[in-house]
Amino acid sequence: MKLWPSTTAKIKLRNWEYWPSKAFYYPIAPYLIWLMIKARHMCYWSAVNPSIYTAGMGMESKFDTLKLLPEAYRPKSVFLPAGISQSQVEEQLREAGLTFPLIVKPDLGFRGLLVQKVEDISALMQHLGYRAIPFITQEYIDWPEEVGVLYHRMPGAKRGAITSVTTKEFLHVLGDGQSTVLELVRQSPRALLQLNRIQALYPHKMAKVPGPGEQVRLGIVGNHAKGTRFINSNDLINEDMVAVFDRISTQINGFYYGRFDLKCRSLDSLFTGEGLKIIEVNGVCSEPTHIYDPQRGTYWSALRDLARHWSIIYKIARQNRRKGVPLLSHAKTARAFLDLFAYQRKVGK
Repeated sequence: MKLWPSTTAKIKLRNWEYWPSKAFYYPIAPYLIWLMIKARHMCYWSAVNPSIYTAGMGMESKFDTLKLLPEAYRPKSVFLPAGISQSQVEEQLREAGLTFPLIVKPDLGFRGLLVQKVEDISALMQHLGYRAIPFITQEYIDWPEEVGVLYHRMPGAKRGAITSVTTKEFLHVLGDGQSTVLELVRQSPRALLQLNRIQALYPHKMAKVPGPGEQVRLGIVGNHAKGTRFINSNDLINEDMVAVFDRISTQINGFYYGRFDLKCRSLDSLFTGEGLKIIEVNGVCSEPTHIYDPQRGTYWSALRDLARHWSIIYKIARQNRRKGVPLLSHAKTARAFLDLFAYQRKVGK
């Protein structure tokens, strides 16, 4: 019987960025309840983005949401229903002009679960066979920058605001000319938390001895739960960036709050709109992910920023309700959440 926490448990305990979501939402629960009381409806947030199912509370189809984007910013993508045959997959890829490597991910997904880069049709079909659920296959965009931009605009306003910009550093280790990749992983707290996943995905890299300063990349999914470092880059926010996302968001009918997760050729793309692709759009469930940078914030500032963003959601919902946007009933919302929980249990097994 273990009397002391494991090394990974100690890392998580000592570093608040790895704490479970309950640690961030339970403390602000009284404020969230107060917003429901003010709104006189538990599901007031469902009025925020009328064009997205449940306003984007994480129960919507990622493929349907992507289709709302202007075509210039959409990556080539196809929807693959559960049970699709290989010949049908090949036909869809051909019609969409998609070639390997590709990114495959669940149409309804969370925390980077089951997101994978596949190199050929055999690997793609094997991945689709893991779970009897719909997937999206998307072009692999090998651009150097991945960024999360949280944007909102009040209904009727021509200009919006950006309240969170998160740049991402993918999981990697740096060689010292002596240690194997496996040894380097065990020396890095961030990588050590991903040890089992890294060994499963990159067994061929474990015995390699990288040279001094050589970077060995160990992840392609820009998700904090997969070891990606989130960097608070709010200092990048300026009028040019806001103008770019004003142009994008105003082309999406019924969209007022959400986070654009995107790939770009350089950070300059955020100010010009050129050379960027939006790989995912999240609605009211969007977090200001800059809060998970412990070098530029604290646990307490993270709680403050979460509460502030829910205040924004409340204000948008109130204005949309005045314009006649209906709310989801409590019964339909409960059904949607029950379906989501059942899906998460199925996918997470």
